[in-house]
Amino acid sequence: LKIAREEKRITRVIRETAVSVDTWWDLGIGDSTSIGFFQQIGKEWHHIDYYEASGEGLEHYAKVLQDKGYIYRSHWAPHDIEVRELGTGRSRKEMAARLGINFQVAPNLSVDEGINAVRMRFHELWIDEIKCLRFLDALSLYRKEWNDKMGEFKQRPLHDWTSHAADMLRY
Repeated sequence: LKIAREEKRITRVIRETAVSVDTWWDLGIGDSTSIGFFQQIGKEWHHIDYYEASGEGLEHYAKVLQDKGYIYRSHWAPHDIEVRELGTGRSRKEMAARLGINFQVAPNLSVDEGINAVRMRFHELWIDEIKCLRFLDALSLYRKEWNDKMGEFKQRPLHDWTSHAADMLRY
């Protein structure tokens, strides 16, 4: 983030109305769902908007997408979107499709592989400093979990409010 700020890639990012929008999701059931709204402009990815909520169903997020007024190209979700719900026998991917959200499934990488992938491509990312403020706050505080017994960091990131935004980007 420091380098992105120095390179002025965290700024007001104006949506290109002639370019469609891709969404990347971290789906939450008992915790937050986060949605990043991106446009690919040449080799750059413009993070033009961010939305996060907790305790809402897919119908809520379908309305959020509609209310944004963007023209969508694709919606990307983690692999667990294909898990079938016990009550309905349908996957969240199937239920979303009934609401007009046709998800692509992101590759099922390990957390470390996903973090490395973000690091490798972060130089291509421009982030809107106003519409993505919560995302920026979360990413700046995302960290590994501390192990008091060993006096060192654990290998995995801490799962807290910051991880939803980071996971969305990782997918």
